[in-house]
Amino acid sequence: MAIRNDTAGLEKKYLLDMLPAQSNRMLEIGCGDGRLTWQYAELAESLVAIDVTPDTLAEALRERPERFCETTSILEASGVYLPFKSDSFDHALFSLSF
Repeated sequence: MAIRNDTAGLEKKYLLDMLPAQSNRMLEIGCGDGRLTWQYAELAESLVAIDVTPDTLAEALRERPERFCETTSILEASGVYLPFKSDSFDHALFSLSF
């Protein structure tokens, strides 16, 4: 599958439009290199971002803005078998992951 850039910013616009102005606990499934993670983090009190690819997770950690170090966690985990209790999050995001 070829990667396509969303130069118009539609993915972010529509995903963020669906979220309430403030989300306390957010889960991002398939965060990859974090290209959208830090935009979601602006809305969340806490954010856990997961992916199964260690190399992209390492890039997400390198690119994490300092202001999100206390409120975000980047973990290697599968969206198929989530390692969290069912009531751990208020919202889950899943975009362009396969």
